[in-house]
Amino acid sequence: MKTFALIALLAFAVPAVGQAAVPMVLKAATSDGDGRITLGDLFDNAGAASDVTVGVRQGQTAVLDAGAVQSIAARNGAYWDNPRGLRRIIVTAGMDGVPLSAVIPAAGFAQPAVAVAPRTAAVRRGEAVAVTWSSGGLTLTVTGVAQKDATVGDLIQIQNPSSKKMIDAVVIGSGQAVAGPNAMQTRNQLLSSR
Repeated sequence: MKTFALIALLAFAVPAVGQAAVPMVLKAATSDGDGRITLGDLFDNAGAASDVTVGVRQGQTAVLDAGAVQSIAARNGAYWDNPRGLRRIIVTAGMDGVPLSAVIPAAGFAQPAVAVAPRTAAVRRGEAVAVTWSSGGLTLTVTGVAQKDATVGDLIQIQNPSSKKMIDAVVIGSGQAVAGPNAMQTRNQLLSSR
């Protein structure tokens, strides 16, 4: 009888003492409609932190650093455990707070056909790529090996053949990429011009 009473007491006492924070869940497709990116635009269950601004979108897309979003969320009482280990979150132009299911037409209604031209790869896996890194007037260029096919504006890893280290870069043209502090700004400009 004492064991049962102890178990019952613990069952009711643990939630009262303090519950573990429920992690926010990143939406499958992140978008915003007004250019002000909030935790509510990114996460399904942001709760009271939904209106916290984490970035600004000026073109068709914006790229957010996942670690920075995680820090902003934590400072505002929200928790995101980033279970997939994302490094970046891409936010596209769309509608604020409207679930995707509300935008997709119901079954039985005709949907307009949309022709999407395939983008051709500017860089092929295994191909040599000239990677330029610049900061404060200093410019360095190294030739590396592309680790996957990519189009202009794509993020790609390029392996330095001498050190075998991977370089994160943004493809800017055929056989060319940029890395360093300005790479993400260049990527945003390329993607907004599409």
